[in-house]
Amino acid sequence: MQLEEVIMLKTLSMKDLKLVKKEGSRIVLTPTKNLHEDKSIIKIGARILSILNSPHTVSSAWKSYVQIQEYETNGKIRIQFDNFILAIDFLYIIGAIEHGDDLMWRSKNDKKDI
Repeated sequence: MQLEEVIMLKTLSMKDLKLVKKEGSRIVLTPTKNLHEDKSIIKIGARILSILNSPHTVSSAWKSYVQIQEYETNGKIRIQFDNFILAIDFLYIIGAIEHGDDLMWRSKNDKKDI
């Protein structure tokens, strides 16, 4: 299945994402200027880090995330749970969070006071 077909099946708007062909046959999916900042993995990740002042389960972090977003947007949720999970994956990959015993927390090397 082509990347464009996968995007359409996931009902993502093509105005928010752009396929860029790189060297050879590599294709990169990049956001466009039409992607709202609240839907970017970086922004979602930053908000997750602000929630993780103490260890949380994924579901409790999601509930906190939704509450914050509902408050800021008058009840409009801009992201879905799958994007939330992608942001958690991103934070784990870059070493910003750790996990164990069904909990996740900010890494000790996270310099939140800077």
